[in-house]
Amino acid sequence: MSAGFHRPPSPHLPPVPTQAVQHHVYNRKLPSTTDLGVPAYSLADGAVRQQHAVPTQRLPAASPPRAMRAPLDMPDDDALILQAASDADVPSVMASVAGMSLAGSDEALSAMTAAAAQAQKSGVRNSAHKRVSRGTADSALRPHTSSPHPPLPHQAGGYAARQSESSSSSSLSSHSQGHRAARGATDASAPWAGPAGDSTEPRAPTPAMYWSRRRAWGAAPPTMRSQTMTVVGSKLYVFGGWNNNVCYNDVYVLDTETLFWTRVATAGDDVPPCRAHTATAVGHRLFVFGGGDGTQYFSDLYVLDTRTCVWTRAKVADSTPPPSPRRTHTCFHYNGHVYLFGGGDGHRALNDLWRVCAEPDAASGEYRWEEVETAGGRPFPRGYHTSTLVGNQVVVFGGSDGAECFGDTSLLNLDTLEWSHVAIDPPLTRLAHSATLVGMYLFVICGHDGSDYSNQVLMLKLDTLKWETREIYGSPPVARGYHACALHDGRLFLHGGYNGQEVFGDLYTLELSSYSYLPQVPEFVIGCHR
Repeated sequence: MSAGFHRPPSPHLPPVPTQAVQHHVYNRKLPSTTDLGVPAYSLADGAVRQQHAVPTQRLPAASPPRAMRAPLDMPDDDALILQAASDADVPSVMASVAGMSLAGSDEALSAMTAAAAQAQKSGVRNSAHKRVSRGTADSALRPHTSSPHPPLPHQAGGYAARQSESSSSSSLSSHSQGHRAARGATDASAPWAGPAGDSTEPRAPTPAMYWSRRRAWGAAPPTMRSQTMTVVGSKLYVFGGWNNNVCYNDVYVLDTETLFWTRVATAGDDVPPCRAHTATAVGHRLFVFGGGDGTQYFSDLYVLDTRTCVWTRAKVADSTPPPSPRRTHTCFHYNGHVYLFGGGDGHRALNDLWRVCAEPDAASGEYRWEEVETAGGRPFPRGYHTSTLVGNQVVVFGGSDGAECFGDTSLLNLDTLEWSHVAIDPPLTRLAHSATLVGMYLFVICGHDGSDYSNQVLMLKLDTLKWETREIYGSPPVARGYHACALHDGRLFLHGGYNGQEVFGDLYTLELSSYSYLPQVPEFVIGCHR
């Protein structure tokens, strides 16, 4: 470097207006009764029960008696008349993230561009150059809108809000699309039309979460509900499901990088069409158990090798028969075993716990089931719930027994095989929802709250056992339940579902943005900061 070299002066940056953090509290009451608009369960007259919070102390070894309990008849996954919890406010602490946007005149932007070009020639890459050059694929620089940051969704009338006419002529820069543009996949619902377009969409603050309906390619699955979607590597495996008329036994694979669907040609044993089953990943294998088709309920275990796409019907030892046929149960993998909890067998809801070793016996090739005895009092029998593995514990939340929609939360320590029950005030009732662990948060998405279908994203902070919500931008899915959800690469993928009238086949992603770093937090103890 010669002695006469002088660093080019930093360009004059336009002022950066700040916007105060906005707070929005959303409360609504749950109606006391509801009818999902489908054939109801056969319930005894007057079997209307009130939801009670489970006390924090441990329950006795056996489940406490429930007054006026009606037998469960499960002719169909969605055939429910539910008695909701007592009218209680749904807590929402909706703290939105304040955003900032660059504002300035055309002259200021021209100065930035010229300074950036000079800096590039001289080999100096300063922050102004990065701000100008990032995301510009052509020589025509798209200017920022000169208006302040657009209003938050609750101020602008919802997720589909647009800027006012006074700023509609201003276009967003390509990098203002943030993570949506970075993914490289087409967003089927994106209203942004570029510099020549006549519509713009408010851009979300960088740390904010964002819903997008995605346009996928290839051989996409048909409309379906009660299917499973399981992560294996960078791929999502969708199996089973039904469209209210026909059950499926096809396997579809979604490449999460290209959003390309493939219908996989499988070999091996024939797997019957089913719905409301479970599919649990153990390495490169999928363990599929139970489910049903119409009035049939299954208790067979099938294993899919995702490397060879070969199905194998597991041979079960006669000395260790499998659990009774069921569906709407949950499964999870821990310490070399696949565990199973709850569900319904067509006559009643269940709360038994089973496990099977993920590796067959070396000599006979047989799989061995065993019913697991636990202490602390099991949760009440249920299906349509979720069981989420958190370290050495599993969190069982929500569900229904056909007469009541639950909002209680139970924890099972898989090392000591002891249940504990926590009361979260007030309890939020959910069934047919999804629950995904993201760091120390349990993301509960959509489902039925005992009165209606929901498209809310609720976040249970596990160290404090408090419910939270966040402002989420973009275009959310319509309210639904019986969908499939999976987490991969900082995105929650949501597929299909049912809202009481329509079965869906759409695909959404929830970009977690800064929340995608939550899995990197150190280990924590559930309820340690309560």
